[in-house]
Amino acid sequence: MHHRALTIETPTGIVRATASPRLTDSVMFELNGAVRGSVHVTRTHHPRYWDQFTAVRACLGPVNAYETAVPDDALPRLARGLSGHHGSLTRYPCDGDSPEVSVHHPPSTAAGNEPSPKTVATLTALLQACADDVAQHETCP
Repeated sequence: MHHRALTIETPTGIVRATASPRLTDSVMFELNGAVRGSVHVTRTHHPRYWDQFTAVRACLGPVNAYETAVPDDALPRLARGLSGHHGSLTRYPCDGDSPEVSVHHPPSTAAGNEPSPKTVATLTALLQACADDVAQHETCP
């Protein structure tokens, strides 16, 4: 089984994300460095084309947050942070040069608090990078 590794520069530092396929419908990225934890990525349908699974959804945590509640202790944390974080985005293909990205659930702490702008930028960058990686690899689910 091939594991891809990404190096992602974020406002809080370098994060290494190692991808490994899970079952047949998702990819799990294990995070190390400035953020520890995981990102779950799966293909989903495009809202205008419900029968085409061309979009990619990324969620903070080890499971699809749209289907399963993520336990607080399994949520990603900044390397020096105590709070786990929720959040997700969906990447839609488009006709132009860059994809359309929709942040459905902006990053928040497990307690429901709004994190700092720097933390939001870091977590959004991780979600985006993982979603982009899965979208670019046709062999992934």
